[in-house]
Amino acid sequence: MKRSASHRRRPVVHITLGRAARLHRLLSMLEEGPTAREALLDGLAMGLRTFYRELDLLKRCGIKVQRDGKTYKIRSTMAEAEGLLPFPDPQLSFAEMAELARHPGEAARRLAEIYLGVVQPPAPSTKRRRKKDG
Repeated sequence: MKRSASHRRRPVVHITLGRAARLHRLLSMLEEGPTAREALLDGLAMGLRTFYRELDLLKRCGIKVQRDGKTYKIRSTMAEAEGLLPFPDPQLSFAEMAELARHPGEAARRLAEIYLGVVQPPAPSTKRRRKKDG
């Protein structure tokens, strides 16, 4: 299947609502300008290991965070970062997915592709598997 030029490859990342909220708050703090690591840790009530895990996840998502000594800042706009940050599974029903997929816009088109891939999966291959001689 050929991908459209506007389709971005997104890492498969499943995160909880709480982690998504923390990542969004982290980005909001970084958007304000260079922020000391300790201020980020205190403001987000997280430990050092969690902080570095979150920075790693942001990097895997394509969100660049610049470090200068012990301060950090985001290298893009918040809108660009939000476009790359994964959102947790919203636990939608089939009816809700179908309804959202009917709307105009890029996000609705993506939902429609996902929805159709589930309700109208491609036909299985007609090739038969050989039995192994035992």
